[in-house]
Amino acid sequence: MRQGPWSHEGFPAVLALVEERAGLAPPSCPASAEEGISRAMARAGLSDFDEYRARITSDSAAMDDLLTELTIGETYFFRTPEHFEFLRRVVLPELRERHGPDYTVKMWSAACSSGEEPYSMAALLMNEGWGEHMAVYATDVSRTALARARRAHYGEWSLRGPWAERMRVHLRPEGRQYVLSPEVKQRVRFNYLNLALDTWPSPESGIWKLDVVFCRNVLIYFNGSTIEAVARRLHASLGEGGVLFTGPSDPPLGGLAPLEPILTEWGVFYRRLPPGTTVAVPDASLFGDRGRMTAPPGGTASEEMGATHGIGARTATESGAAGHARFGSGTTVGGAPGSASGLGSGTPGFAPGSGTASGAGANAPGSGSAAGGGTSRPGFAPGSGTASGAGTSTPGFTPGSGAASGGGSGAPGFAPRSGTTGAASGPSPSELAAARRALDRGDWREAALRMGALDADPDTATAAVRSIANLDAQAAIYASAEAASRHPLVPGLRYLEALLLLGQGRLPDAERSVRQALYLEPTLAVAWLVLGRVLRRLGDTEGALKALREAEALCNALPPEAPLPLAEGELARDLARAARDERLRMELPLTEGKTS
Repeated sequence: MRQGPWSHEGFPAVLALVEERAGLAPPSCPASAEEGISRAMARAGLSDFDEYRARITSDSAAMDDLLTELTIGETYFFRTPEHFEFLRRVVLPELRERHGPDYTVKMWSAACSSGEEPYSMAALLMNEGWGEHMAVYATDVSRTALARARRAHYGEWSLRGPWAERMRVHLRPEGRQYVLSPEVKQRVRFNYLNLALDTWPSPESGIWKLDVVFCRNVLIYFNGSTIEAVARRLHASLGEGGVLFTGPSDPPLGGLAPLEPILTEWGVFYRRLPPGTTVAVPDASLFGDRGRMTAPPGGTASEEMGATHGIGARTATESGAAGHARFGSGTTVGGAPGSASGLGSGTPGFAPGSGTASGAGANAPGSGSAAGGGTSRPGFAPGSGTASGAGTSTPGFTPGSGAASGGGSGAPGFAPRSGTTGAASGPSPSELAAARRALDRGDWREAALRMGALDADPDTATAAVRSIANLDAQAAIYASAEAASRHPLVPGLRYLEALLLLGQGRLPDAERSVRQALYLEPTLAVAWLVLGRVLRRLGDTEGALKALREAEALCNALPPEAPLPLAEGELARDLARAARDERLRMELPLTEGKTS
């Protein structure tokens, strides 16, 4: 008989050793963890848990193999191209201006997986004229992944991003694969490195005085103490003025090391400042009581209370990229926090602002107003339409007309519809108050915990993420990623994450999340509709049309009055009409082009 979440006591014993050695947080899905451990044990030729624990204790290759099973190596060329654009337009020109044309730029991909990320770095540097003055380092905890990276053979899946064409020029077709050109391949130096171990930075490894570090979507796997230690070492690995890129789901590093956050529409980057300078924090509440942080000559952070500051060094606006992201207690860069415009800068499917929304046609209160586009249907955010120009909004989530259940007066929350699954009771008044305080100081994990986004029940977690989205979009993205990692087989959480990322304009990440939702549930019509809109904005007309046709076909296969899953009461006939109208609007210019 299965005891608790584990089918055998040996599984948690193995994971306890992994946490001790590698700093990985406890898994969110015991069943998936068991499957991964079982596969690794089979490859090791062992079935006894005590013997396997002894093996991974003494054999680093066996431990690496297990870590590969317990983490996800999701990557492709120029993933999140906005980061590379920021490199091209801001970071590289600054380096050349500061150090001169003969300076050698040093970059590091801290979890390179199969190599697409560091090779993208090298290709960008070559294209920008740094070919003879560059050093790109790449490390990973998986020796299997490193072997694949050194081989540098890739499939079409590695070229799925919007900047794929920038990489194709460096790839030679060979059968069903592509082989990377030697010119790019020789620019990257691969090495094994476990980020959780205190063996870096060091001049001998090259992980020292770096100009750029990519450590994206890695910290989400670590426990709290490991995150703090890795943050300090990341800071130590940067040279003065060096820039650190983390992933949209990674926890904020404010207060863990003297790094200056740089706000852009794509999230937060971090810069190491020269000794004695003050970190300019865009919103002091984002980092709680730490406020400003000063980097003293010794390099150790001294903390002091500080008032709210503007953006220091170079901002996204100066580089021509005004942002839309909300941070902390409501600081907005380049956009109105209360605007709701379908699939524009607002969060689709949510009522922004600090007030409430009826969810049935009322504009969402906040600093801005919804751009009226007729009456809104229940379950949709009011707005002027969609990014594709359609007159219908994206199926989303209806904020409650009052407080979250038990959440006090006026608190926006999730009001489950009658007959809707996951009608969680919501946080208590004290928990809601504590969550608001956590949001005010930028402690997204604490807010997610208080609101229930880290609950063991996926319906409760989903409802909590929806409620957090009414308060802070960035916090909701973090909460949705946390909830999805704990419930990896729940398509609704991936779909919710896609909507949030789409609202932040993070199209490649939104595409990834909505595709994950469809992998888990291929018949999810609302996800096909959202995928079509994401692909259209990414310029993939053919892919967008296919997705819209799929959404339409799925809806037409149902009774017209049937409510659709995750559409908050939207009927099959209405969503079919919306998908058809968008498809026809896209096909019309193509048809006219052929006949003209």
